[in-house]
Amino acid sequence: MVSTPANSGARCGATGISAVPRRRVLLVRLDGIGDALVCAPLVAALASAGHELGAVFSTRNREAFAAATFAHVHVLERIPWPKHGSTPETRRTALAEARAVDYDVALIVSEEPEAYEFARAAGARRRIGFINGWEKPLKSLRFRALLDEAIVRTASAARADEHEVETVFRLGRELHGELLPTRDPARLAPLVLDAPAVAHGRVVVQLSPKLAGAGLDVQTWVLILRALAARSGPPLVLADDAELATAVRDAGFEVVLPEARAWKAAIAGARALVAPDSGAIHVAGMTGVPSLALFAPGPAATRDIARWSPWAAPGTARLVGPRGGDFLARDVSADVERLLVERAAR
Repeated sequence: MVSTPANSGARCGATGISAVPRRRVLLVRLDGIGDALVCAPLVAALASAGHELGAVFSTRNREAFAAATFAHVHVLERIPWPKHGSTPETRRTALAEARAVDYDVALIVSEEPEAYEFARAAGARRRIGFINGWEKPLKSLRFRALLDEAIVRTASAARADEHEVETVFRLGRELHGELLPTRDPARLAPLVLDAPAVAHGRVVVQLSPKLAGAGLDVQTWVLILRALAARSGPPLVLADDAELATAVRDAGFEVVLPEARAWKAAIAGARALVAPDSGAIHVAGMTGVPSLALFAPGPAATRDIARWSPWAAPGTARLVGPRGGDFLARDVSADVERLLVERAAR
């Protein structure tokens, strides 16, 4: 079990740093919901600096943020894996929209080549993004040619030594006066939620097949739910996987399959969250909900936890070990009980 910090270093202002001119800033992030939400402290800093914000999202993560967070949202529909890129129609539409805004700066967070190509084609006058240096020299040369400023980041999860929030935050260092990314849920939650969270008093469990290969299969999920119910009352189960949802319902648990905004609200209103490393963990992390994040074991597990743990909320991480089953269910329920005790003490 690994604990993660809660709300330390809540906010750093612009002390000693001069203000920057107001600009139209485009954030390009073509990945999942969790990948988008680690940008929240950067978005908070850019918004506080008074910039007009736009974003390029995919259909997967377009609702990661509240509707009012960005003045402009351009959406690309990704071509199914293993192909890369987006559908021609959505690309044409998004490019036309972005060109009409006339962005001053584009901050490119995605690893996808299309993200870099889109920023240039959109006509952003300054483009800032990541390259991997000598770890991936050909890819770095390709991306560097599309950028005005390139920030080197490691391509290896085993070598990453900072949280993904901190890495992403470096992209905007010239555009705001904040020295460190905020850990204050009071600033971050309104960027994620369309309305203030309403507490419903239950532990939320996000089902996912993500770690099935590591032993977190449907039978283990049911054992976890039973252990949580015995300690903390019936959990609220969220699912976007039909097979898991059916099996858990058959075991007698309530399962909800909400659309994205209701899904975020359910997490933000929870007493605590249990989920694999996923978008749900980052919704909780940005809205102040204590959470237990489940990670797969492996040589990079410790760095993965450091890189992807909940950012602005109390959290605990646990590896899904080879014992699994009853042992994991017991440990998960004990971890959640500790989180609830700590929350009540605060």
